[in-house]
Amino acid sequence: MKFILFAVCLIGAVFAIEMDGGWSSISVDHPTVIQLAAKGVEHHNKIANNLYYKKLITIKEAKSQVVAGMNYEVKFLIGKTECVKSDANAASCEVSANAIPELCTYVFWVRPGSDNAQITQASCAPAK
Repeated sequence: MKFILFAVCLIGAVFAIEMDGGWSSISVDHPTVIQLAAKGVEHHNKIANNLYYKKLITIKEAKSQVVAGMNYEVKFLIGKTECVKSDANAASCEVSANAIPELCTYVFWVRPGSDNAQITQASCAPAK
């Protein structure tokens, strides 16, 4: 009987260790998620080789992970506007009606005690 109890406790401990550092879903309406999605769109507009400004359509999914700090994975849709990137008011332009949405997945790392998020992974592709 003691052996069975020991085995159950050992198995429980192994599963608990594997769970640490796992990804957890968080609300797409969480202020941090909204802020990170905006940072992702800003980053995409800076690095993408296209003429037109792209704008956030919606945040699709968000996850967090405890590491040495926090990782956040944010998936969001963006769409092309009719405004060129150099337009000072590009951020206020609406997404074009005929825009083909792109699904972006960004991973951010936030150092403990800091508000500065570093982009560690970024990708965007036409949404399916």
